[in-house]
Amino acid sequence: MFLVGTVTYPPDKAAEMAKKFIKATEKPLPPFIKRLNVLVAAGGESGIKVLGIYEVDDAKIREGVKEMTKNYAQYFDVEGFRYSVEVMMPAAEALPLLGI
Repeated sequence: MFLVGTVTYPPDKAAEMAKKFIKATEKPLPPFIKRLNVLVAAGGESGIKVLGIYEVDDAKIREGVKEMTKNYAQYFDVEGFRYSVEVMMPAAEALPLLGI
């Protein structure tokens, strides 16, 4: 399974968020979470948008969501910071659930 974290924040907070991100990534993730990619886009109504894509052992999804939430908590003091965490699966796993 995958956890996808979506973060948005105002452009004027980019330097502050970057510093916090660098500090946060110095700490290793738990062994059951693998960071696959962190993608960034600028512009739009929400300002800066960041997608974090993580692979998590199926049996550890609950713990993975908790870990990601703890990670995002360090950004709560940044004005305009918003986040969500979604549990996702590959289409190849989802299609059989639809009987396809």
